[in-house]
Amino acid sequence: MAPNLDGAIAERACRQLGLITRAQLHELGVSDAAIRRRCRVGSLVAVGTRTFRAGAVPPTWKMRVLSVCLDLGGVASHRTAAALHGLAGFGPGVVEVSVVKGSSTRTRTGVVHTTTNLGPDDLVQLGEIPATSVARTLFGLAALVPDVTEERVRDAVDCAVRDGQASDSWLWWRLERLRCRGRNGVAVMEDVLRARAGIGPTESWLECVALNRLAAAGLPRPVVQQRIRLRGAFVARVDLCYPAERVVIELIGYDAHSSRAQMIAGANRRNELQLAGWEVLEFTYDDVVRAPERFVGMVARTLAARAGVGQPRL
Repeated sequence: MAPNLDGAIAERACRQLGLITRAQLHELGVSDAAIRRRCRVGSLVAVGTRTFRAGAVPPTWKMRVLSVCLDLGGVASHRTAAALHGLAGFGPGVVEVSVVKGSSTRTRTGVVHTTTNLGPDDLVQLGEIPATSVARTLFGLAALVPDVTEERVRDAVDCAVRDGQASDSWLWWRLERLRCRGRNGVAVMEDVLRARAGIGPTESWLECVALNRLAAAGLPRPVVQQRIRLRGAFVARVDLCYPAERVVIELIGYDAHSSRAQMIAGANRRNELQLAGWEVLEFTYDDVVRAPERFVGMVARTLAARAGVGQPRL
């Protein structure tokens, strides 16, 4: 082969940890026959179905990871991404990648996970290797329980938050987003986050944040998880309420109205509360966490407007 072609191959491989794909070789004008000749003399070594290593470059774990990503058009994920992110308890070992459902999963090495969605927020570039973000990686680890212990997931979350790679509020936000999609690992991650926040199994993290926001604004503490009755008949159990002002605060997660039946039930419940004389305020995660001034402002104005309405029968 001409020296300039050798240089072009080496330059391309140098940008990919010493790897080059068949398609990239074709772009440089190297035929399949020429690829086979290079493999015979050892200047190229096949490391995947469509990926080759420059013969002069020694193999490494990161090279194995990238070779599977290049082979499948996937990204490093789960335990592999955890190791690349430097999360506690994970290091070089098994090679795991994720591909969009419908993609090829043929690989000479590694474990392939399929997913219906790999959005921009889920992806990062770690040097030469495409990988899942820290948040997506943590949920991926949670989905591997019991193959990965819950304790290892908890340690990884602790490490990510301690090192500033993630925050509890961000992980709770991701949890709410993924819960409504029925993703694996949600239940485990919720247990981990509840344990970190010291929240009991029947309590809501969003509820705790709302209470803290109201207290910080100098507003009175509402009654939590109140059962409301009208003339002795049960009407609803509400997240937060101010009985004297007859104000109900409902906190809505991303999965709250996941079906038509639930939407109808929610509307009926709201109507029953209003007919019973209650003012119903509904707030989402974004209202409470990302726009707290608006949240507490609306509550404060409503309480002021409803002052003296009178204590209802609960």
